[in-house]
Amino acid sequence: LFAALTSSISLMETIVSIVMDKFKLSRKKACVTVILLSIILGLLSTLGYSIWKDFTLIGFQFLDFFDFISNSVLMPIVAFLTCIFVGYIIKPDMFVEEIELTGKFKRKKLFLIVIKYFAPICIVLILISSVLDALGIVRI
Repeated sequence: LFAALTSSISLMETIVSIVMDKFKLSRKKACVTVILLSIILGLLSTLGYSIWKDFTLIGFQFLDFFDFISNSVLMPIVAFLTCIFVGYIIKPDMFVEEIELTGKFKRKKLFLIVIKYFAPICIVLILISSVLDALGIVRI
């Protein structure tokens, strides 16, 4: 409980800081605003299986919808963008050099092929299949 509480406080600190900067609010007002919005979102997800069970977003209960968006859509998109960023923008050589500081990187060519070509293709396929599966178009 203590670990979860302290972790959630540190995560909320970022949001409070953004709200303070964006809306020019005092720390106290920003904290109250963030807490209230968090409680409202939390209530929506907890009541999604009881009194609001008939309310759905594209066929999902409220909590299931956000679980689908975060796990099946956002995670593959972020993974794809990470591969593109590492493979083409900052170049994999930076990672190879870092790895070779402690010894020979025996699978360097395999790493380069996977990060530039294989992983992005697989991630896009995972994204497409999870969206199609969630929409009931294709079951895998």
